[in-house]
Amino acid sequence: MRKCFTLLLLLSLVITSGSLAQAAGAGAGANTLILYLNKANVSLNGVSYPAAQPTVAVKGVSYAPLSMLAARYGYPIRFDSATKESIVTANGNEIRWKFGQASYTVNGAATMIAGVPFVQKNSLMIPVRAWATATGSNLTASKTEIRLEWKTFKNPTADFTVDQTEIYATQTTVTYTSRSTNAEYITNERWEGKETVFAEPGTHTITRWVQNAAGEWSEPYSVTVNVLPANQPPQAMFSTEKDTYKIGEPIQYVDQSTDDENAIASSEWTNNKPAFFVPGEQRITLKVTDKHGLVSEYGKTITISPEVMYNEVEFNERFTPVGEKFEIDGPGVLKYSLVPYTYTVSDRALIASNSPEDMTKEGILYRDTMTGDFRLFIYHQNIGTDPLTIYLAATNEGTETATVNLGAAAQAGPNTFGLWTGKLAAERYLESKRTGTTSSTTLAPGETKLVMTQLGDQPLKMNQVFSAYADLNASAPVKFTLFAMKQDGRAPLEAMESFGNLPRDGKHIRGTFQGADREVTVSEKLGGTPQRILFGDHKNDPALDGRDMLNGIYENNWGNFGVLYHMTVQVEPNTLIAANGRGGVYSGVFKINDTAVMVSNSSLLQNPNQACVLYRTGAHAETVEISFLTALGSNLPMNIVFIPLKEPNA
Repeated sequence: MRKCFTLLLLLSLVITSGSLAQAAGAGAGANTLILYLNKANVSLNGVSYPAAQPTVAVKGVSYAPLSMLAARYGYPIRFDSATKESIVTANGNEIRWKFGQASYTVNGAATMIAGVPFVQKNSLMIPVRAWATATGSNLTASKTEIRLEWKTFKNPTADFTVDQTEIYATQTTVTYTSRSTNAEYITNERWEGKETVFAEPGTHTITRWVQNAAGEWSEPYSVTVNVLPANQPPQAMFSTEKDTYKIGEPIQYVDQSTDDENAIASSEWTNNKPAFFVPGEQRITLKVTDKHGLVSEYGKTITISPEVMYNEVEFNERFTPVGEKFEIDGPGVLKYSLVPYTYTVSDRALIASNSPEDMTKEGILYRDTMTGDFRLFIYHQNIGTDPLTIYLAATNEGTETATVNLGAAAQAGPNTFGLWTGKLAAERYLESKRTGTTSSTTLAPGETKLVMTQLGDQPLKMNQVFSAYADLNASAPVKFTLFAMKQDGRAPLEAMESFGNLPRDGKHIRGTFQGADREVTVSEKLGGTPQRILFGDHKNDPALDGRDMLNGIYENNWGNFGVLYHMTVQVEPNTLIAANGRGGVYSGVFKINDTAVMVSNSSLLQNPNQACVLYRTGAHAETVEISFLTALGSNLPMNIVFIPLKEPNA
């Protein structure tokens, strides 16, 4: 058995190779126990422990309490009353010691020792060198101390995972990750069924065993995988209704591509225009890619005859999807008949908070005392380094209880897409007006509460934009404070008291205005001839005047931002309704018969030579309800045009 434990000690230093084998590092499991001669204490890895008896030397042999040695090594010990032996279990081995017997046994095999165990004050004292031999420890000694060094061995497990969730025969490179416990004690491993690339589809079982430093093999651990047949590339295919089309005739492309897993990840068309406007041949191609990156391409040639169904202008007017833009004759639009209208304004006030548009620090964005109905419009960007959160506080400065009612409300952001954020907030607000949800906040005299608490759901990080619309009502004079603050644990209402007013930026609007709603009345039926209704010209549709109540400066809301326009018009059959900006870039949100339409879905109108489709009437005259909000950054004026759609040429 002496050879056995010598081999065990050598094995503890062995490092074997293998993709998952993990050898113990130089210090893995290393322990040092120092016994001090004639002292009843020991040191394990630098920590001092008491001993039942001191370590002593008798006739040239050093002895120490067996109970202490077993405890410091972490080995369980028990006493066999039948054989009068003390039994230590060490790394799966059973070591037996007996009073007065000059040997010990390991798993029944005896080894003679120098010295004889004896009992001192109820402690069995055993030769320290015999213990070192039995446990495979290294022993060194000086005049005052004995040093025992050994490595703790634990049994590792063979657990592992297969990294790939989908494995294809002959195609997938398979990798494996060890999930072994006590992995630092692995010195070797062996596998069955392990493949880097599986040649055949079907069920495959992979089994792993690991070996510890004592040379013992673990229980096997198995994983079963289903190897799929080799993935086939997709098959690109499309069809058209026919092979020859007229100029301006709509073409429908039907994607008929297939994949063996129904996993086409992308489709890329070339030249699949909805119509062509010159005669001749046109080659259309479709390239499809599956989720594994395999590609297929298909092409088809069609012929465009000289016959004309629609010219390009007529085609775009009839077939451009709602919410998309098309090219229009900008100067020609000004020749359309200008439709007269009248309007009335509501008693609802408007609070606009857009200056400073770019925030760099916390502070008061706006404050005013309001009674009755008003709309709140917010648009801000944080360009500072600290995240900022926007809050709205309501303070009842009166002597009676006040109620703040929240009606239609919506917000968008924070995100870095400013134009889209503004349009999305407006679209959500118009939808909220349709659903008609409300909530109330009651304020006792002198009480301040946060209202519209959803404003503070997320802070604005650097370069993020936030926009919101809300209809509110105060039953009595209530002071509303809109403010931005850092997220540092302070209570918002307490922090607000120390804030100063943020300065205007000189470019954007801030203030309180009267007349947040405009109800437009058009008396004539539209669409019989090309017509336009002009908004934002500051003549027929003047801008709102107001005042910045933080500093008393008079303000002009030159774009009527935050103002909700509404009209109900009678429209002839087969009429296109579109938006056409006249001052440059234009964007906004319309609601046509309760359907939201972005101007536009993916961009904005860049110049007067573009229009965005809002609606088309059908075969009969219709009553069309139109509401809209102009997005920030838009240039006015703006036309809503009504164009009769041309019937196709026979």
